[in-house]
Amino acid sequence: MARSEAPVADWVTISDLYRDPFPIYERLRAEGGVHWVPAVGRYLITSYDAVHVTETDQQTFSANEQGSLQIRAMGHSMLRRDDPEHYVERRAWQPALRPGTVKRVWNEVFERNADHFLGELIDKGPGADLIWDFAAPYAGENLRQIMGLYNATHEDIQRWSQDMIDATGNYADDPEVWERGRRAFDEVDVALDEMLAWHAEHPDHSLLSSLLAMPDYRMPLEKIRANIKMTIGGGMNEPRDALGVASWALLTHPDQRRMVEADASLWNTVFEESIRWVAPIGMYSRQTTRDVDLVGVNLPKGARLGICILSANRDETVWPDAAAFDLRREVKPHLAFSKGVHVCLGAWAARGEVADVALPRLFERLRGLDLVADDPAEIGGWVFRGMLKLPVTWSGTRAADATPSAKAGVSPGEDESRSDAAPRIAIVGSGPSGSFTAQALRRVLPAAELDVFDRLPVPFGLVRYGVAADHQGTKSVSRQFERLFLHEGVRFHGNTTLGDDVSLDELRERFDAVVLATGLRHDATLKIPGAKLGGVIGSGELTRVLNGHPDHPEVPRLSEHVLVLGQGNVAMDVVRLIARDPAEFEGSDVDDRVREQVVSGVRVITVVGRSAPGAAKFDPVMVRELASLSGVEHVLHGVDIDTAPEGKDARWDALRALAATTDAPDARVRIEWWFGLTPEAFEGDDRVRTTRFSSAAGDVEIEAGTVITAIGFAAGDDTPMAPGAHPDGRVEPGLYVAGWLRRGPRGTIPDQRTDARGLAAMIFDDLAAGRITAQKAGMEPHAGAVDFDGWRRIDVRETLGAAPGRSRAKLRTREELLDAARDRDIPLPGVRAVESTAGAASGQPITILFGTESGGAELVADDLRHHLAGRDVEVVDLADADPRTLDPLRLHLVVCATYGDGEVPTSARPFHRALVEERPDLMGLRYAVFGMGDRSYTKTYSRGSELIDEALAACGAQRVGEYGRHDAGGPLGAAETAVEWVDGVLADAEETARRH
Repeated sequence: MARSEAPVADWVTISDLYRDPFPIYERLRAEGGVHWVPAVGRYLITSYDAVHVTETDQQTFSANEQGSLQIRAMGHSMLRRDDPEHYVERRAWQPALRPGTVKRVWNEVFERNADHFLGELIDKGPGADLIWDFAAPYAGENLRQIMGLYNATHEDIQRWSQDMIDATGNYADDPEVWERGRRAFDEVDVALDEMLAWHAEHPDHSLLSSLLAMPDYRMPLEKIRANIKMTIGGGMNEPRDALGVASWALLTHPDQRRMVEADASLWNTVFEESIRWVAPIGMYSRQTTRDVDLVGVNLPKGARLGICILSANRDETVWPDAAAFDLRREVKPHLAFSKGVHVCLGAWAARGEVADVALPRLFERLRGLDLVADDPAEIGGWVFRGMLKLPVTWSGTRAADATPSAKAGVSPGEDESRSDAAPRIAIVGSGPSGSFTAQALRRVLPAAELDVFDRLPVPFGLVRYGVAADHQGTKSVSRQFERLFLHEGVRFHGNTTLGDDVSLDELRERFDAVVLATGLRHDATLKIPGAKLGGVIGSGELTRVLNGHPDHPEVPRLSEHVLVLGQGNVAMDVVRLIARDPAEFEGSDVDDRVREQVVSGVRVITVVGRSAPGAAKFDPVMVRELASLSGVEHVLHGVDIDTAPEGKDARWDALRALAATTDAPDARVRIEWWFGLTPEAFEGDDRVRTTRFSSAAGDVEIEAGTVITAIGFAAGDDTPMAPGAHPDGRVEPGLYVAGWLRRGPRGTIPDQRTDARGLAAMIFDDLAAGRITAQKAGMEPHAGAVDFDGWRRIDVRETLGAAPGRSRAKLRTREELLDAARDRDIPLPGVRAVESTAGAASGQPITILFGTESGGAELVADDLRHHLAGRDVEVVDLADADPRTLDPLRLHLVVCATYGDGEVPTSARPFHRALVEERPDLMGLRYAVFGMGDRSYTKTYSRGSELIDEALAACGAQRVGEYGRHDAGGPLGAAETAVEWVDGVLADAEETARRH
């Protein structure tokens, strides 16, 4: 991108910004997103991309602005410091605001205060102002108690906050505003000094008591004063304005209000969409520490910036129709709580007081809540923006103890008044999409009768026959699925083919709803000359051969030089399965004889993709795994590793790891990597000999006697529905599609879990609305069907037949599978109580290690501790953990967030550094990983957890179970996803222990 000087926006005025900044921001974004604005004496940064860059690079974009209005108004708080000084102060502030403390301590305070101030609002009667008669005193009283400023009133907190905030935003340099700010500044100091002495004698859960109780740090009084003032500013206006804007949004969008009143689990969505729509903290300052190019605009060293969150959160390139309030929109990460090191410490408290407590109570207690027609609401501000007034009326009230707010967050199937329907539902396909759908339906419709059909005698589809044999952690999700059939009354109909053994019309006649989850098992083909030559093999076919699929008895032999077309994760699986040393398949279900026959002659693998290196489709984790294989040399063609700085792009970092393996004289296999090549033709007589490519640099020819195409999957003659034709999942009421039939051949196993939740909710809604009814009789299995006990007999035979170091020896033909399924002499293992996975007192003791920046990972760790109640469980912050003292007798569950540009959270860095630099011997230690990140940051998603994982593995520790990941931008909660993950990990760990 060509660099340019920042355009001058001399048409912008402070009064226009205060009244309505959004038309101004829309124009500024359209003109590039970085402008010099004389009226405010700084560069305004308005595009999402530009704001995100400034938030994740504190070395260049410093919070410690010279001449900062906030420093003048409140003192030099942590918000105007960079690390390491910022981190020291932030860590001192964290204990009272951690999500676990909010949940255990402050939510009860919020409930009490909400009931009190709602009572006062009701006493004032219709026409009262929702902001000044409820939201402001409620937020002020909550903050007073959190801080422990008991000698002040909530009125004091409100006045101090507003006066200091006005001074912080005093870009017009009004002397009267400065004078009010100075008086508030001095009054806070007097109140604080008195309460510090009190808390020294009367410790409690408050922020001031927590500061005084820290064992290894005593914050200087000047810093306590500055940070308390900062807390009064943000901690007052953010929840007040979020509550006001959210209420206004629902009152002006009655259709969305009805959605929320019908589904209390949406209150958190209301909160997040409200602060995206109108961010309470609209702008804050930064200053450049060097000359820098920001999205193509030159900024000089020392440039004063205004980071416009209000604008970034309405960037049309991120959110379609961004100016609209829309609870139905795709979830993407807004910036209202900031990102990076300065992510809002009070975010969990704000969510608790607004989303968990105030909003549900407000709309439940005040029946017919509405705006006052002849006294319209007003909103204003740009540095801080919120409702200036919000008069409301109502038709009636409920008593505080009669409100059903305790049901907030209840999913449909948990509401007893709505869960008595017992439909019969057929699911065709028992792979991840089908099994996750059954799982989700069991939650929302616990009385439903579910029948799962599969054309094979065995369940789990892609998990058994598609996931690579050496990725047993991913395959362990099948342990969760087994619980469906063993403990939750779901019936399995194996060896039942749609169209032969049962027709779709028959299923629809016998079941109230039918879900088609058959997947796409046919390899997509390239439409180029020579595509049908011998030696051109689809990746799906090869993977199924190596996984022992009964439809692929013929075993191909790959040539000495193999060409893999495609650089997605399937291609990475293929390359790894070919190149891995046989000794590295310990614990897998690989068939050594078959694999040896397929790959023994391979010496060179060439991997070719159309995309440039930084845009390749692989998961960086998969490439780093290839870089770690023993006896393998990697050669990168036309790749300049220095193109991207280290640590800023996970894909480039993965390629950097490959480049470090060049010039390996004893390599068994050489892997050559090409990017930016488009295949034009396969050439040869009866068999492929050469593949011709075009590229920006000219034509390239690569000789290889085997070509494996890893370019996706397609429908075949047996596919029951056109893939992607019904992306919402509903063909019509009563007929639905899931997985790749729904969205086309894309998405991972975790994506299917997410989609299944939405599909189950859709079926629930269709049932509740009467679009489908619970009246069908269901269907008995046909004579040749295999039930779940039949699968369990197959499982026993395969595991008992496993070679040393292997988890099973798969039966490779349908006849062998059916013979085992019907062999009554195979003893079935006993069915253990389902509770043994999570809460049983027996089992391996567990340590949960969490690494967090804003508290999310800590909250997940706390939820896991409650979920595992009854076991020996301890929870440890990675900040307090020493890798040399980890107990190998305990299973360690690592829950780790990602910070900044894919980094380990600040508090966990000493732990990570000790692993990397000291390399303690962790042989015998077993651990599982749950990574928390955001897929919108594709370059660094979940990278923080991966760094911990790689460091533990390098010290000899062994990872077990599925690598769990949570997408913070997705619709599923982190705790819910983590609970499912840990159930699978523990089920797999216990099954492994039982078999050994």
